[in-house]
Amino acid sequence: MRRPAQLNLSQPGLFHAIRNPRVMALWERLRRHRRAATAVELAALCGYSSAEVQSCLDLLQRAALVRRRRASQERRTPMYETSLQAISVLVDLGDSEHARLVRSLERYMTQELEVEHFKHETSIVGAGKGTWRYHHCSPLSLDEADLLELKARIARVEEFIRLLNDKQSADARTSNCNHAVAIRVAPLRGDVMPQPHVELVSREIHAARRAASVTPGAKLSRREREALLALRDGKTRAAVAQHLGISVLTLGTICKRAYRKLGINRVSQLRDISLE
Repeated sequence: MRRPAQLNLSQPGLFHAIRNPRVMALWERLRRHRRAATAVELAALCGYSSAEVQSCLDLLQRAALVRRRRASQERRTPMYETSLQAISVLVDLGDSEHARLVRSLERYMTQELEVEHFKHETSIVGAGKGTWRYHHCSPLSLDEADLLELKARIARVEEFIRLLNDKQSADARTSNCNHAVAIRVAPLRGDVMPQPHVELVSREIHAARRAASVTPGAKLSRREREALLALRDGKTRAAVAQHLGISVLTLGTICKRAYRKLGINRVSQLRDISLE
């Protein structure tokens, strides 16, 4: 699996670009457009004014998230394209300034951005027939087995959401969004533009991924590869152990050995590694 190019949080303008949902919406629109576009075309896609589009593009250029194609005699209007297909930001948590910025981004992503999306939520009395919503909020007491099962199930949901994003990204049409998901699903009203997935990666995780990328999957035994492929597909440890005809404890030992070979420490990292 090809990994996204790594940005650095210290890149000028990057923090402010990520913290601005309208800037990020324009970037995601351009990415899904799948070809270079002029500022006029982007204004039509996003419903922004020309001045706002240019302001967003200037910030995205400074953050190294888009690049500008120079005008020529044949094409007098400059065009813009995304400089990468995913936003993955390398952070140094040992750096006090990085740590401060990360805390701010975490608050923004987990609180402010969710509020921004769900303010468009359709009330239950105004929702149309056949709409679906889900919300659950409850404190739980989990033992280790419960926690592993919950992680596995959430990983499957996360993988499905990524598949939906990839499916929509491959569609040339850039229709507005009609549902918000934060393990909470509600129909939306009004014009809500898509937002990109922004990944914050610590230096430790980045180093583990680099180590995994130079550690070929061929070093895995047949049973190790079979177990990891099943876990990456979202199957529970109990189901994988039953399929392999071994105990969950033995499966745990196999996974630990395989993880050491790959330089990772949890199942969610398997999607960044080719095991085929």
